[in-house]
Amino acid sequence: MNQQQELVEIGRGNCGSVWARRLSEVDDDDSNSKTVIKREDCNRNRSITKEYDVHRHILARLAAATMASRSDSNLITGYQVNIPTAISFIASTSPKWALLLPRLPKDFKPCKALKNERIPQMQQHVRQLLAQKFCGTGGHGGFQGENFTAGLLDAVRTEQNCLVRPSLGRRRLPRARPRIIPAISLRNYPLHLDQIEELGLPKQQYALAMADTLAFLHWEAEVDARDVEFVLARPRHQASASSSPCLGSKPVDSEGVFGPHVMWLLDFDCCKRLAMPGAMNDDDDDDDKKIQTEVAFLDRVAFCFLRNDPFYPRPPPPGYDTHNGDGDGNSSNNENGSHGTVSKSNYHSADVLLWEKFKERYLETSEEILEGKGKEEMVRELPGKVMDMIEKTRERIGSI
Repeated sequence: MNQQQELVEIGRGNCGSVWARRLSEVDDDDSNSKTVIKREDCNRNRSITKEYDVHRHILARLAAATMASRSDSNLITGYQVNIPTAISFIASTSPKWALLLPRLPKDFKPCKALKNERIPQMQQHVRQLLAQKFCGTGGHGGFQGENFTAGLLDAVRTEQNCLVRPSLGRRRLPRARPRIIPAISLRNYPLHLDQIEELGLPKQQYALAMADTLAFLHWEAEVDARDVEFVLARPRHQASASSSPCLGSKPVDSEGVFGPHVMWLLDFDCCKRLAMPGAMNDDDDDDDKKIQTEVAFLDRVAFCFLRNDPFYPRPPPPGYDTHNGDGDGNSSNNENGSHGTVSKSNYHSADVLLWEKFKERYLETSEEILEGKGKEEMVRELPGKVMDMIEKTRERIGSI
């Protein structure tokens, strides 16, 4: 990271703010801005230290799994999911702040921070497409007035961190009347399932990539995957791609409107290690204790799945007729809506098929991982029980 150029804020979450070198307006090649600094300056209940530890643990397990997996396994041959490299932890007392603080706003003070690989933002033609297609009256373009058009063009040209958040588990809610979006932002842009379909993007490939990733997190890294995020962005630069951490190797379809892009996995500060039921002492003959341990495990995994942002496909909501379907799968009339929950009337027959594809792939990849690790039958039955618990919890508590 250049020691002289100022840093700009490119993101802010519950754990902290994210800073990086400013990109030029002609940013199709951002190879000079490869890292970000994430400061622990937001929520006191979130820990940068914990995020760094979990991130490093996941990367270590990924490296081990890549070495141990069969060459034809989904973790090797599946659709690629990049994980940013965790470069270093910066303590609040680190001498590095003497170089960093002059590049940050004047009132900033040293704090705990992380230095990570930067995820390359979407190309300008993608930003322009999203703005023209979904920003404006009713979320389908329809720009009104010179000021709005000027703001749109400025957002497309100057955005520093356009990462697309694919929500395979949510469609936009229909609106009785169109709304005018007063501000234009392409940062961490939410792309709902109906928008993904409208753009002709490869939703099934995204679902398979997410399924492989979740199976890896549960059974190889043994973490609950709480609040992890998936984003679509540009691939790594070719020079660093071969030695950088990723699951899978197959690129998603690049012939569509987005062109070459890849899925990335990030944000691990809420993840917790899972206590595997099969890790109990086999000599322990307390069956009630074993059952309680398994139920607690399944409850935890289902809770984390359903409480996460709706990146993953969702099982049908309560009362949905999976045989006849309550929707026709045609989403072209949906208006740009809130990030609210999915109702039965907003769940389509196509969503059932996407969930079944995701579930099937999760079970397949989980079986590959657990078989490769030589796990006992009790543990190898858990992925199926996880999917059952997710479906039953969805039925019990309704739309999430």
